[in-house]
Amino acid sequence: MIHKLQKGFSLLEVVISLLIISITFVAYSQLIEQNLKSQELKKSFIKDSDNRINILTIYTIEPQIDNTEIAEVFDIRDISETTITKYQKFDEIRIEFSLDNQTTYITVLK
Repeated sequence: MIHKLQKGFSLLEVVISLLIISITFVAYSQLIEQNLKSQELKKSFIKDSDNRINILTIYTIEPQIDNTEIAEVFDIRDISETTITKYQKFDEIRIEFSLDNQTTYITVLK
């Protein structure tokens, strides 16, 4: 009886293929992690931008509004105004406010 030799994969070929698969998996998981981090940054940026636009809109509609009213409407803990420059009847004002443990500022002309 003659037995035919069956050729299979060598140990080296198996190890190399597993190495290629593991490198691909690590690269893919890092891409997913970066995507999740960028989504969080995007949410934070949009929320910060919305807060600035909302407060800027209030100051545009009613320039003489009191800071306590704004603090009530937007649930802001700290809000302060600092006059930067004055030109004739216009004041350039920096408005700082804290919302969700983050301090943000906008600059408006009043």
